[in-house]
Amino acid sequence: MKLSDMVAQHGYQPSDLGEIHEARLYERRNLDGALELLCVQKIGNVFRVDRQALAEFPGLGILPLGEGVANKIIPRDQLEGYLDATLAPAIAA
Repeated sequence: MKLSDMVAQHGYQPSDLGEIHEARLYERRNLDGALELLCVQKIGNVFRVDRQALAEFPGLGILPLGEGVANKIIPRDQLEGYLDATLAPAIAA
């Protein structure tokens, strides 16, 4: 399955916020209003995944929410499972 199709299943779409060399940038708006950015970069037989939720505050600009995921290295054959497991929106109990 293509990367864009994998992330689209979780509500992400290509982002116009910027370009990253040799990588794809995606975004989704969560139910709580947070903007979540996802960057996936192919490096040989592995993928680097970075993800960060952001909140927009009037007068303050855009600020990160939480720690996010930085420099997570995933083998090519495990990428789809990793994305399916980690990109599903949180479900309130």
